[in-house]
Amino acid sequence: MIEIELAEIEDRIPTYPSQAQADIRWLTKELRKLRNDDSRHPEPPASAIYDPLTGLLSGGAYGVRFAMARARAGRNKKIFAVMSVYLPLAKSVAAGALSKQDAEETLKQVAMRLTDCVRKTDTVARVDHEKFAVILEDLVLPENAERVKQKVQAALAEPVKLGERATCAELSINLQFFPTSRPAESSVH
Repeated sequence: MIEIELAEIEDRIPTYPSQAQADIRWLTKELRKLRNDDSRHPEPPASAIYDPLTGLLSGGAYGVRFAMARARAGRNKKIFAVMSVYLPLAKSVAAGALSKQDAEETLKQVAMRLTDCVRKTDTVARVDHEKFAVILEDLVLPENAERVKQKVQAALAEPVKLGERATCAELSINLQFFPTSRPAESSVH
């Protein structure tokens, strides 16, 4: 991921003022040295980047992507949105209405449905046990994010198949625009 970002920076070097170009080249070279120095900074385990249950990005990796999206939005004078999806599965497990295995299967199916609803360039992450986040970048209009939210609501309203039975997951979806906005929440049962 870091290599891709460094390559993007290097591709843009000709667009910077000439006095900054040498500094940027030096900085990307130094960053590569640090990245390649395994003795100082060993590669994080895959579980630090990807959620082992769903295969989505983890909360830590999401934080990095969010920071990059915020920087790009500021630089390009564009907006982006974050859609948070919360599934309160723990209370269903605690009440005995759902087994731990069924809760895990529900999370896997929700992860697949979220991924199917967004562009490949969007970020989908499992940021907490019961919470997913989707970063929708390069929005021409806020309405585009609202359409994605509606698509996600429809996909997640479909019953989750758990062996011989199916259940509908209780969830809430929050859409927030950046650089600044107030959240607009909706619940689906």
